[in-house]
Amino acid sequence: MKILVLNAGSSSLKYALYESGSEQLLSEGLIERVSSMSDAIDTAFRDLPKDDIAGVGHRVVHGGTFSGSKVIDSEVERAIEELSALAPLHNPHNLEAFRAAKERLPNAVHAAVFDTAFHQTLPPEAYAYAMPPEYLTEKKIRRYGFHGISHRSVAMRFAKIHGGPPKDFRLVICHLGNGCSVCAVDRGRSIDTSMGFTPLEGLVMGTRSGDVDASALLHLITREHEDPAALLKTLNNGSGLSAISGVSNDMRDVLKAADSGNERARLAVDTFCYRAKKFIGAYIAAMNGADALVFTAGIGEHSAPIRAGICSGLDQLGIEVDGDLNNAPATDARCIGKSRIAVWVIPTEEQLMIARDTLECVAKLAS
Repeated sequence: MKILVLNAGSSSLKYALYESGSEQLLSEGLIERVSSMSDAIDTAFRDLPKDDIAGVGHRVVHGGTFSGSKVIDSEVERAIEELSALAPLHNPHNLEAFRAAKERLPNAVHAAVFDTAFHQTLPPEAYAYAMPPEYLTEKKIRRYGFHGISHRSVAMRFAKIHGGPPKDFRLVICHLGNGCSVCAVDRGRSIDTSMGFTPLEGLVMGTRSGDVDASALLHLITREHEDPAALLKTLNNGSGLSAISGVSNDMRDVLKAADSGNERARLAVDTFCYRAKKFIGAYIAAMNGADALVFTAGIGEHSAPIRAGICSGLDQLGIEVDGDLNNAPATDARCIGKSRIAVWVIPTEEQLMIARDTLECVAKLAS
């Protein structure tokens, strides 16, 4: 029995096919510059054996208050669609991929694996905004958190490497890619995370602004007469590293420009590292300590200068990076700092987590 994983982005489609029993990866691929998700699914399926696919797992970014993965029925599909306004860069593409795959594999179980589900353990003091209570109870304005599949994967891998269950460890996990978030994982449970109502809150990202004073945005709308939809697009697509540096949303390009003397690029790097550093300190305080700081995702796994920049000046909190270990050309899970709070790099296994959750959904329907 096989499980297919589909991870649809705004202009890309990642796919992976697993043998359910052994978790053997049978095939995987990435299709970029996608203009039609239906065409991308067709391209992926040309490379995949379609026999015996029992389940298809779809990464869905915003799942509201769903606390676990769900078989996609009409009710779940409608909920994902309603939440698209809160994750406009993601949910519509997730839905498009689901519908295209459902048409081609109508007999398979299609499951939604939500990025928000892992963060449903946040306590009220972490997820509630300081607003009148009806905004939370009636309008559902609250912090949801994202990248939960990745944070859960890394927490489980760290525990496995160290020979104990996740409940034995307190971790600060930095998922740093084009989208970025920090998560406080206290004994296997997410207790706080930097993204909020949407994936826009928190850190500086590739094209997203991260935290901005709400009054500044209202000022732009009411006094400067900026169009709200255009402003939202700017915050999501025209801000972050790209806007500060004037170079690119790709950290590799920004670092190269900064090292060549580009002052805007240097400011982008410094701002990126500073914002992450603040959240790390806050989450160590929230958990009253930590066993490890873990970096993951594209920047987190591959950019030694950014890891060093973030950790610089955290020695009083017990965090120091070993230069040789940090700069070593390795791609596997590894320790890069032997300080009181260990510093690790652990590649995320989002695809495998989605496959496992999808298999559980298949098994529940069959029981």
